[in-house]
Amino acid sequence: MSKAPVEAIGGWLKDDDPAMDRRYRRLADIGSDSLKAEHLAYFEENLDRYFNDRLIPDQGVEEILEALRDHGGRPARWIDLGAGVTTLFWSIGVNAPQRVFACDLVPEALKVLSSFKDSGRVPPCYTDALALMARSKAEFEAPRRAAWSYHVFDCLNAWRVPGEAEGFDLVSVIGCLGLASDPAGYETAFRAAADNIAAGGRLVGADWIRSSMFVATEGHDNRYLSPVLTEGCAARLGLTRLQVDRVQIQGDPYYDAVIVWAFSRGD
Repeated sequence: MSKAPVEAIGGWLKDDDPAMDRRYRRLADIGSDSLKAEHLAYFEENLDRYFNDRLIPDQGVEEILEALRDHGGRPARWIDLGAGVTTLFWSIGVNAPQRVFACDLVPEALKVLSSFKDSGRVPPCYTDALALMARSKAEFEAPRRAAWSYHVFDCLNAWRVPGEAEGFDLVSVIGCLGLASDPAGYETAFRAAADNIAAGGRLVGADWIRSSMFVATEGHDNRYLSPVLTEGCAARLGLTRLQVDRVQIQGDPYYDAVIVWAFSRGD
């Protein structure tokens, strides 16, 4: 996964946040003529720059895939929050999901993800990740052919997917919660995700900690993130700790570390 210009880091359209429509909608109900061409181009570039070339080691990707594999169970229903264009990549770590719900605030991100998922492409970093997880091509194609749906809403606040009142067997939150402005916002978003775990389900996430340079350049300071914060949020909700690790990132000027974590909800 190669580096991108600063404006493409993270796949987050920060400048458009105040104008974003935060109502729950299904991507299928949003007309193509209402999607912004510049946003589609942005996420196409993000996909090509980050999830196309060979997988770069020591960036935390290995640990995230392993956490999904080791702690994600075998989910009949998997929901991926703040999906951007990455859900298919993270599916390499998920054990045989039957239904996939990809969610993001930006419909254009989900449109690009949907088109890529349906394209049949397998970029080099996907091949590398499959080898890392000892997954076969058939094991990758099975979730790709599973039932996918795309949902537009604000993952950082309380949410529900209509018709899914029982919750999800696996809720993944890869990079999303670190967009919260402060610890209180992080806990609000963590609780919203946890409230949608089915009985016996799993919550698996990763929070990238930005470098001082990236904070100065882009403005969002999430250096409040820590294993203590995440474990505290889970403990207050009665979740069982499965893993919480701070993984140092090597050679990336934008991120210092990523916290990889997993919790479960009892029956």
